[in-house]
Amino acid sequence: MLVISIKEINKQRERVLLDTEESFVLYRSEIRTLKIKEGGELSLENYDKIVKGILPKRCKMRAMNLLKERNYTVYQLKKKLFDGGYPEKIVNDTIDYVASYGYVDDLKYAMAYIGEKEGSYSRSEIKQKLLSKGIDLRVTEEAYFRLGREREEYNEEDSGGIEYDLILKTLKKKGYDRDLDYESKQKVLAYFYRRGFDMDKVRKAMEETVDGM
Repeated sequence: MLVISIKEINKQRERVLLDTEESFVLYRSEIRTLKIKEGGELSLENYDKIVKGILPKRCKMRAMNLLKERNYTVYQLKKKLFDGGYPEKIVNDTIDYVASYGYVDDLKYAMAYIGEKEGSYSRSEIKQKLLSKGIDLRVTEEAYFRLGREREEYNEEDSGGIEYDLILKTLKKKGYDRDLDYESKQKVLAYFYRRGFDMDKVRKAMEETVDGM
């Protein structure tokens, strides 16, 4: 394999690009030890040392260190590892490794996130926030199911659940009262609509909060 280029990333690390269009990041000391030179040949033996030995071990250590600091979704962790210059196959193998021990789990992440945020955001907003973190909507729905939120949010016999309580809290915070004119009330409805709240619950909360609505 021909080494097309060696480009500096920082004082310690450099990116090596091969004629196979593969690239990886190594420490300068490793590049010297393996005698990798721009325009030179990379032996199969040294290539195997890199992609089967050095990088997989380092990528796993990097992932574990990241997960010690906080929880990551699969998408977030992959992005961090890709940003570190690790090849796709090594990143995917690393994700499989940490997932096999339960260190990264999108369903558990979604359940924890919902439990933390549902008192502050609507269900629709939470879905969008999780989607931006790489959590598939189907995973989010499964998380809601496991948390039993469908029953709490849609059971007509109860008070409406956590989302309903949030609507009441928001109305109170905004100083909603019976003297608002029609246009102002429509603005309130539009506020909740844009944020994905259940409009039946919004209207019910407005009716319970203010007589004559």
